[in-house]
Amino acid sequence: MSDPLFAIDGRAILVAGGAGGLGAPLAAALAHRGAKVLIADIDMPRAEKIARELGATHNADVRACALDVVSAQSCVDAVDLAVSAWGRLDGLINATGIYRVADALQFDDADWESTIATNLTGAFRLARAAGRVMVAQKSGRIVTLASVSSQIANARYAAYAASKAGVAHLTRVLAVEWARASVTVNAIGPAVIPTPLAQLILDDAKQREAALRRIPMGRFGTPNDLLGAAIFLLSPAADFVTGQILFVDGGRTIS
Repeated sequence: MSDPLFAIDGRAILVAGGAGGLGAPLAAALAHRGAKVLIADIDMPRAEKIARELGATHNADVRACALDVVSAQSCVDAVDLAVSAWGRLDGLINATGIYRVADALQFDDADWESTIATNLTGAFRLARAAGRVMVAQKSGRIVTLASVSSQIANARYAAYAASKAGVAHLTRVLAVEWARASVTVNAIGPAVIPTPLAQLILDDAKQREAALRRIPMGRFGTPNDLLGAAIFLLSPAADFVTGQILFVDGGRTIS
């Protein structure tokens, strides 16, 4: 029997970036636990494929839609689709993001702007669209994937770190604004996890070794390492938790 303290069955949850390396396992974990899941991703064919597979595997209500967080209208459309399907939106997991790194003196303006537009402005637009619904219904959970880079300063990470630090503080500000409506806003801060997004680090032996050396537990994370944190933040167990960055990092932020 599942513990009602951590139960999310029946909850309508939008997983942005749900076809990606971190979003897809999160969507699968939610479907397995009985949530209604909308997988929203810029890669619509892959989102539809994952939705079909999860729906069949878990006998769950899993749907898909296109989402480009750079577009404010696209964010609104994804939220509206969830509400039209299920009458409400109980949770949002934002697992969207891009990763661009280079020495600051050589960093291209276009890469800076696209990083901020996707990772920070996109997070704001998506949270705003979900927040309008959640504040009106007087309940909801927003969980954004931030990063240890929101706190740790690494060379070559000017744009990425700035965007994730912005996400961390955006989380706190929105948590304050929406607390009276019983809407919680939190973030998860992973260390390096082997996904396509982290391939630049993993493919370079020196970077891989340096990154691994900075994690006290001596290993990289896995997508499964994030599941407990995400389910906790979406569940009744986290009713009084808001404005927090929960680092799931093997000790990286304390090393």
